[in-house]
Formats: sequence, C-alpha cells, structure tokens
Amino acid sequence: MNPVFAEFDRPAQQALHAAHTMPEILGQPDLWLATWQCLMEAARPLNDFLMLALADRGREIVLTGAGSSAFIGELLQGAFARKTGRAVRAVPTTDIVTHPDECFAHDAPTLLISFARSGSSPESVAALERADACLSDVMHLIITCNAEGELAQYSSRHPVYVLTLPTAANDKGLAMTGSFTAMSLAGWLLCDPRGLPRAEARVELLADTARLILHEQGEVLRHIAELDFHRAVVLGAGPLRGAARESHLKMQELTNGAVMCSYDSFLGFRHGPKAVIDEHTLLIFLFSSRPDLRAYEQDLVREIAAGSVPGLFHLGVGDGLIARSSSSATLSLGAGAGLADEERAICSVLPAQVLGVYRALALGLSPDNPSPSGSISRVVRGVTIYPCEQRPAERLGECS
Repeated sequence: MNPVFAEFDRPAQQALHAAHTMPEILGQPDLWLATWQCLMEAARPLNDFLMLALADRGREIVLTGAGSSAFIGELLQGAFARKTGRAVRAVPTTDIVTHPDECFAHDAPTLLISFARSGSSPESVAALERADACLSDVMHLIITCNAEGELAQYSSRHPVYVLTLPTAANDKGLAMTGSFTAMSLAGWLLCDPRGLPRAEARVELLADTARLILHEQGEVLRHIAELDFHRAVVLGAGPLRGAARESHLKMQELTNGAVMCSYDSFLGFRHGPKAVIDEHTLLIFLFSSRPDLRAYEQDLVREIAAGSVPGLFHLGVGDGLIARSSSSATLSLGAGAGLADEERAICSVLPAQVLGVYRALALGLSPDNPSPSGSISRVVRGVTIYPCEQRPAERLGECS
C-alpha cells in the first residue's frame, strides 16, 4: 500500500489548510457507492420523471452547468445520445445566459439537465429562467450537491425534479473534486435509469479502480509532483476529453495559475496546440479502453516521445501504451481496464486532483483555498444578470 497524502496526518492537513481537499479526494470511492444508493432510493420517481420526459420522441436533451459542472455534460453527451436515441448537446449555463437565442434556436421540446455543486452561482438559476422564457415545453432535471442552494429551490410552471446527492458530495474545498465525480456518476447512471439495480457491481468496480490509483500508486504521483513542471497538457478523446478538460482546470485552479494547463483530443493536439510543449511540460494521456482509439493514441505518444521537444514527463492513465522510465510512467487501472470510457473518465480525473494538491503545497499555497487574491472562489460571485435583448418575432419571441 502506498496511498497518496499518507505523509499528512490530520493535524498536518489542518496546518497546511488542506483538511477539506485531501479527505474529499480520498473519500471519492465511498462517495460513489453512496451516490448509487442515493439514486436507488429515488429510483421510482426519477424513472417516472425521465420516462415522462422521453415519451416524446422529439424531445432534445441539453446538459448544462458552469465551469467543472459544464464539463460533466461534455463527458456524458455521447452516452446520453447512445442510450436515449435523442439529440443531445452540452451547453454551459454561461452560454445560455448570454446567448439563449442561439442555444434554443428552435422551440423544440427539451429536457434540461443541470449540474451544480452549490447551485448558488448567478448563472445557475438564470439559465433555467432563460430556458423557461424561450421554450414552450421544457422539463428540468436538477442534479446538485447542495439541498439549500438556490437551484434546489427552483420553481417553474414547467416540470422540475431535483436530485440532491449525498452531503459528502458538497465539497468544502475550493476545487470541485468529489462533487464533479459524483455528479458525473449520477449522470452516467441516469442514462439508463432502469438499469440502476444492476449497476451496483459497476460502481463497485469503479470504486476499486479509484482505490488502486489513490492507495497503491501514490509514489508515482508524488514523484511527478516533485518535478519542475510549469505547464501541463492533458489529452483524451470522446468522454475522456471532458475528463481532460476537468483535469487541466483542476491543476490550474489548485496551483493558482502557476502551472498553466491545456487540454485537447489526441488527434486535435497536432493541429496547433502541440506547440505548447517545452522542456518544462508535463503530458498526461487519458487512454481509451477501445482498441481502435488506442491505435491513434499510441501513434501520438510515440510521435511526441521521438520529437525534438518531448516534454519533461509523460504520464499514461491506463495500461499498456507507456513504458515506465525516468521520464514516463503509467497508472494502472487493474480490473478497471475494461470500464467503459465514460466510467474511465470519472476515474481519470483523480491524478490531476492529486497532482494539483501536491503542487499547491510545493508552491506554498493552501489547497482548500489556493487563491490568496480571491480571484477564484468556491462559489462564483459578482455576476450581474441583465435582460436579454428582444429577438426578431420570427424567431422565438421575447426572452426576459
């Protein structure tokens, strides 16, 4: 056993202002099992609500949130499309607030699924109000970690169902960790609500995979965190691109921007973004479980390794494509190697969470609140919501 953060007992965590974030990262496997149980307890009304929504074969699904919560939609949109047979889009609340006429260009029946940790950022409620104003038939499924948040109290003339996740999902640290993975898991399970009773074994496997990363491979992550990297690039395809986006934000938040991060797909990275690699760049590859995609991934890894500027260190999340050396390592998923990519994506954000905390400490920052200036905060404040301009009558009418 070689767990991450094992060198910090509770008093040390408190002294380092990491007493929320470290336990929240380590507690995710248990949180995921509690999330499945939470959904099981709400299975009948949840299933009734979703069956009512999806009874209309023309109903579109829009997945929304802000920041990390928006990336959940990117991670899950393919799964929702496959499993429901509906048109599915991931649209940030920040886009809905400013451009509702583009986000809802056609007055189509819509299921708006909102993800939010606190549910109290200004855009969270405003996005739902925009949807209510622009759409004649919209149903709201709200997935939140905070029963006291404004979003959890939202009322509308349209149907609303609020799913509040276990209390432990409502992280106290600034950076979303367990909240992101728990809401992602909840969304993944709700792609097939009738399959909830059968999903327990998959959730247990997911939790075991996370424990393998967090409790048995800590030395790899500690070693990487000690390296002098100033940039980090995270690559993933499909749902793993959503995980890559969350990973890049997590390291950037926790280091207060001292480590500048980017993300992309494996194929997209060649089209310009590859120029970011220098001798101080950490590259993290979130590998797919699909052999057809792994061929593309392996090609890029080999190309970068053979280039004139291969970066400082390569970390592969998933077995088989990177050999361990002085400048590369792999985090094994063990039995979780067979997880679907949406499930892999949930586990694949853990390394960035851990690396972000270790780098924050190395930089003298407080992981629970790594922004001394207050430029970022746990709940976004200071956003004024303005009325929409009136749109042409032949479009959707006035949005207020």
